[in-house]
Amino acid sequence: MSYDLEAPQLDTMDPFKPLTHLFDIPVNVAGQTMLYLNGNSLGPKLKRINEAVFQQCETWGRLGVRGHFEGQNPWMHFHQRVTEQLTRLVGAQSDEVIAMGTLTGNLHLAFISFYQPTKTRYKIIRLAGFPSDTYALESQVRQRLETLRAFSAETPFTVAEAIIEIKPDEAGYISFNRIAETLAQHGQQTAVLWFEAVHYLTGQFFDIEAITQLAHQYGCKVGFDLAHAIGNLSLQLHDWRVDFAVWCHYKYISAGPGAIAGLYIHNQYVHDRNILRLAGWWGNKASTRFAMLPDFDPSLSAEAWQLSNAEMFSLAALHETLSLFDDVDLVALREKNKRLVAYLDYLLEKNLTENVEVITPKNPEERGCQLSLRVIAFQSMEQVEQLFLDKGIVCDVRDKLVRVAPMGLYNSYQDVFYFVQQLRQIIAEIFSLENRMTP
Repeated sequence: MSYDLEAPQLDTMDPFKPLTHLFDIPVNVAGQTMLYLNGNSLGPKLKRINEAVFQQCETWGRLGVRGHFEGQNPWMHFHQRVTEQLTRLVGAQSDEVIAMGTLTGNLHLAFISFYQPTKTRYKIIRLAGFPSDTYALESQVRQRLETLRAFSAETPFTVAEAIIEIKPDEAGYISFNRIAETLAQHGQQTAVLWFEAVHYLTGQFFDIEAITQLAHQYGCKVGFDLAHAIGNLSLQLHDWRVDFAVWCHYKYISAGPGAIAGLYIHNQYVHDRNILRLAGWWGNKASTRFAMLPDFDPSLSAEAWQLSNAEMFSLAALHETLSLFDDVDLVALREKNKRLVAYLDYLLEKNLTENVEVITPKNPEERGCQLSLRVIAFQSMEQVEQLFLDKGIVCDVRDKLVRVAPMGLYNSYQDVFYFVQQLRQIIAEIFSLENRMTP
């Protein structure tokens, strides 16, 4: 598609029309609808979620505890509806996924199963990424070491020796060669390779299949944080033989703040009754769960990693927003997102190349919805965020970067044009640049 046309023409010609009318887009203090480009932090609310959550409140009020087993959609089996929806989004089989817990909580549960350090294989190779992952991995290693110290004063390794961090180059990019070099150096001593599928700051999308295949050659287990990938990019976790993955649902999926998260376990492991895990009664087989037996009888699926019954209001909200994805051609949505981001990149290069550096890869196969911008003029990022809000724009400003995420479900070419126009005006106010925008 040529981007030399005006934004309204591009919107008219585009085969994938935004579904903005289905969402509650945030408003300012005057009640005016804002431009929302922040789905990489928290997606906007789907309007019909109100009714979905209200129905669960009504069931609770009408049936009480009987709601677990009675009514149109009994709570005990409600998660199965979500499971089928998630298999399509992450490219999994129905016994490999479960909606449960939180992203970091699920990360901990997965690492109990997959990080089993030995004297010769104890390292974790990880991407320099989101802090919560960092804290979780360090605490996992520290917990193992403290257990060893209870039996011996000497420990075979330290936290610093165990965690190998792959850092980006000066431009913020991590090449596959750098990953391969790290595996060549540390792979034989590595228990788990852990990566963000999409780097939360730079927006770089990594080749999940290639990374998994290479790490498996060294005998490593491979896990991915899909927080910025699900609902954004095409995924085939089962076919790529990823060992495990976790994600949240409050970004591109728009299931609400703190929404119930997701866990994927490749089914080569779910039938292993001896795999180590933290167990809870909801991970027991459904057929004997309420028999209250003394011994844990795990479900032969990812459900075995469940600890307690799901929070129904959050699960209902997730089911409703996933129903929207059920009705969407995911390939068409991905192509629309590519076009929106390419248009954003085009306008920035044409109008702000001297003042804005895009640190997200240029290759459309190495990025999703997000472009991360380093703006030379910006010093006080708090001030910058307020300037955007004053101009009716919601985007993410952190770590001296502006992260912009046009999403095809609710954003248009005109939205992208308006953002670049207003960004230029903000910079102009700082640098006294000419304010006119080139279409």
